[in-house]
Amino acid sequence: MKKYIKNNWVLLFLTAIFSSLTAIFAVSVQFLKGDVLDYALSNNFDKTIRYGCYLGIFIIAELGFYYLYDMSRGKFAVDSMKKLRADYFDSLISKDYPKFLTKKQGEYIAQYTNEMEIIENQYFGTIPMLAEIIIKIVIVSISLFILEYRIAIITLVLLTLPLYIPKLIEKKLQRAQVEFVDQFEKHIKEITDWLRGFEMIKNFSIERIISEKFRVSNNITMEKNLRKRQINYLTKSISATLSYFSHFIILVFAAYLVLKGDFTAGQFFIAVGMIDQLSYPIISLSYFIQDLISVKPVNKSILKFIDERTVKYADVEIDKEDFQEVIFDDVSFGYENQEHILKNINMRFMKNNQYLLRGASGSGKTTSMNLLLDYYRPSSGCVKINDIPVNEIKNLNDIITVMRQDAILFEDTLRNNLTMYQDISDEKLIAALFKVGLENYANSEKLDMLIQENGVNLSGGEKRRITLARSMLRETPILILDEPLANLDEKNAKSIEQQLISIKDRTLIIISHQFTEMNSFYEVYVFN
Repeated sequence: MKKYIKNNWVLLFLTAIFSSLTAIFAVSVQFLKGDVLDYALSNNFDKTIRYGCYLGIFIIAELGFYYLYDMSRGKFAVDSMKKLRADYFDSLISKDYPKFLTKKQGEYIAQYTNEMEIIENQYFGTIPMLAEIIIKIVIVSISLFILEYRIAIITLVLLTLPLYIPKLIEKKLQRAQVEFVDQFEKHIKEITDWLRGFEMIKNFSIERIISEKFRVSNNITMEKNLRKRQINYLTKSISATLSYFSHFIILVFAAYLVLKGDFTAGQFFIAVGMIDQLSYPIISLSYFIQDLISVKPVNKSILKFIDERTVKYADVEIDKEDFQEVIFDDVSFGYENQEHILKNINMRFMKNNQYLLRGASGSGKTTSMNLLLDYYRPSSGCVKINDIPVNEIKNLNDIITVMRQDAILFEDTLRNNLTMYQDISDEKLIAALFKVGLENYANSEKLDMLIQENGVNLSGGEKRRITLARSMLRETPILILDEPLANLDEKNAKSIEQQLISIKDRTLIIISHQFTEMNSFYEVYVFN
């Protein structure tokens, strides 16, 4: 986390400056209070009024600098979190697809929400306050030595006792934080699954069962949260008890000095104010140390995620115009701890030809295309483009477009869902919509239509055809379509089948069991 602090060192420096000025004026206010009291007791009206005015001015200055301190520490925390969140998302978006799938979406959401909030509150929010507290302790302690060194020594010895409490239970604090974070991630992951399957829950009438599962998960999560809080509360209670006991001893000693005649009433009043100024910061210091200790494992988790990079040694670039063929050379593959689903397959896909992959579900059709996309490595054999293994090709995504069975749409305009934020003319977009049978959307006004979350304002067939148009608009030499006719009525399916077969300017690989024009393909590969 040090680099985020370095990036915002100016704000942290300003925080320290404003905090120092606030502490200086706060201490001066205590001295002025004592002076006003002494002059009032000695019936010196003029000096009482004069020092009363000084007191008012110094109070206003203290409040003003404290406001500036608050503003600068707030901006420090926000700017630090802005950069941390950006780095987190950059790291997430840069991961390859198989690496992304190693975690559930709920875990990513939990990291981005709960863990980020913990870091903001207990780390970036704590650092400026910790600096403020230390500065205040130093300035108040010096002032106490100036006032009465014996009180200063007793105060510092007794009031620093609570600082040792968090260190004594450091492991318990960290363990409780880690247990809560892990359980919260699991809880969010379960909620994400339930929301994704909301229609199924309603259709199968299992609301009660899911509600019971939620209550169990929620109870465990809140128990972990309570356990974490209980340890924090216990630590704070012990620290507060020690602080108040120390405060009492110091006040008794100060009263003793007054009785001896070593202190005036005004000086006693100053001492009481100074001890109040010192006791709260020292208690707070204990709390802040506690926060910094408990947030350590969360910091490590987020930084580890950010620093994880997909290591690929691909260094060969293939120009789109240079593409010639894809070769599967005696390829076998099986997922971890499972039998091979592809055994010694050989396939060849040549430039600007059309191919159909057929076979039963689970026979390896989609898996073979995932090998082409370098999502997985074959157990044996090799997948090549232009005789270059796909794992050595740097710009693989620039030469392959894939359309999956699930129609993925963003909550954005129809235009942006078609172009994927690339510069494509409306004429091309409208032509593509006509090709997939979406004439009702093929105009400039409809291109600005907002597609709602998950495309809920579209039918299943419309969503499917939009993703098909999007895939066709991306001019890559290889186009992979996984079940492109799914969710389409017979008329639209027949029309789109003809459109796809007519594609002659790229290598088309279709995974489907619905195509009727078998003879229109250059070759049909059947998976058993």
